[in-house]
Amino acid sequence: MQAPRRLIEVDLPIGRISAHARREKSIRHGHISTLHIWWARRPLAACRAVVLAALWPDPADPACPKAFRDAVRERMAAFWGRRGQAASDWQDPGVQRRALLDFIAEFSAWERSADPEFLEAARALTQAAHAAFGVPEGMRPLVVDPFAGGGAIPLEALRVGADAFASDLNPVAVLLNKVVLEYVPRFGRDLADAVRTWGAGVKEQAERELARFYPSDPQGGVPIAYIWARTIRCEGPGCGVEVPLIRSLWLARKRGRGVALELDREAVAQGRVAYRVRDGITEGRVGPGTVRRGSATCPVCGYTTPVARVRGQLRARRGGADDARLLAVVSTQAWSRGRFYREPSEADLLAVKAAKAELARRKPERLNGLPAVPDEPFPAGDSRAFTPGVYGIAAWGDLFTSRQLLALTTLARYVREATDRVREERGAEFARAVGTCLGLAVDRQVDYTNSLCTWHVPGEKVNHVFGRQALPIMWDFTEVGPMSSSSGNWIGAVEWVAQVSAANALASRTGQAVPASATSLPLPDSLA
Repeated sequence: MQAPRRLIEVDLPIGRISAHARREKSIRHGHISTLHIWWARRPLAACRAVVLAALWPDPADPACPKAFRDAVRERMAAFWGRRGQAASDWQDPGVQRRALLDFIAEFSAWERSADPEFLEAARALTQAAHAAFGVPEGMRPLVVDPFAGGGAIPLEALRVGADAFASDLNPVAVLLNKVVLEYVPRFGRDLADAVRTWGAGVKEQAERELARFYPSDPQGGVPIAYIWARTIRCEGPGCGVEVPLIRSLWLARKRGRGVALELDREAVAQGRVAYRVRDGITEGRVGPGTVRRGSATCPVCGYTTPVARVRGQLRARRGGADDARLLAVVSTQAWSRGRFYREPSEADLLAVKAAKAELARRKPERLNGLPAVPDEPFPAGDSRAFTPGVYGIAAWGDLFTSRQLLALTTLARYVREATDRVREERGAEFARAVGTCLGLAVDRQVDYTNSLCTWHVPGEKVNHVFGRQALPIMWDFTEVGPMSSSSGNWIGAVEWVAQVSAANALASRTGQAVPASATSLPLPDSLA
């Protein structure tokens, strides 16, 4: 039997598919890209179109099985007829081809990905195409992706009615595919509900334990972010004052409102560097930062400590995150909208000291044989992508302040306890799914809870660490309040993960994800 050409070998509505793929970049809630950072993301729109076009034969090819043409005629006539687009002759193979290509283009849209009518038609035609070649009844085509990455191709294979096998060498990729191909199809919205429920329980427990380390404002406001700066000692002759390393003094810069740090001239006259928070400040009154191209200029004596010495001082303090200076606190007030900025209070500084003491007490603890604080060595040798290593950050744990480590290890501990309770109530498989999803939420929290995050001045929010494909050093950084209701908080991280589960609970069967090399797949030779 001569094999017919597949649609992808004949034609593809690339312009329409590309438009949907471009638009998909702005779709966030429920998209699998929000599970975890993965740089080599493939648009779901393009993957869905390519999978369908590769699975379906071209009806206009003389070798196309009649059974598939009959299925196309029946399905497409009904599908497009309901949309008022009846064709003149559904027996014409050319008409059938155009109908399939139009269907693929329409189905590429994000809002169509969960449309029952599109899903039913796509799955029926996928099965019809497979059955038309004489395979045993009930068998489905198998889509194998040995470089699965973020999971777009195998997910779309499941969506359109094929079986999916995904493998990758990267364990992060395998974990993401486990969630998308195995846990979400198996447990669906039940998984989303459980993630939300247990995630809220983790917050309740962690908040009780961590509340004293994040004190409220004197007026009762809730802190959502803390602005810090690493420091050095000025090496100017006879100076030696502590200089905060600050790129810009702006805190908020919107039309009609400006908030910035202002150098305290009285403190400078006394031989020290201090800053005040000023609201309603104008452009011309905001001074320069203290650091430029890695060199730091002292506001007291004017001496510029060169970049080599800045690095040397920070290297001696493992990056200087844990003894950085707190410059400002950002909070929200129940009685008013917007962000409020203030200088740190004595209560804020005491809370930081208390967090350091508590972390020191917990550090000797072991969790499943591993240290509570990650001590794996930080990557060395690529100073362009991992500049913190140049500044003395030797282990991954050095990327965090003590309070950040305390918050993250507390969340991780309660996630483990929640997973154990789910195992007792619902069994090991469901517990593994819930625990993995909550673990991904912890990963999202880490993305916003480290000493490389910055303050987004125009948006008045925290930037996550992966603004680009690198981990550059940040002189001044932002610490998020993980139990707050602002960007970078724990419940937000949980909700992002839960929405992925809810939005993709569509596949009728599960796929399979395994760690494997593309050169030796664990599949029979007849399938590989």
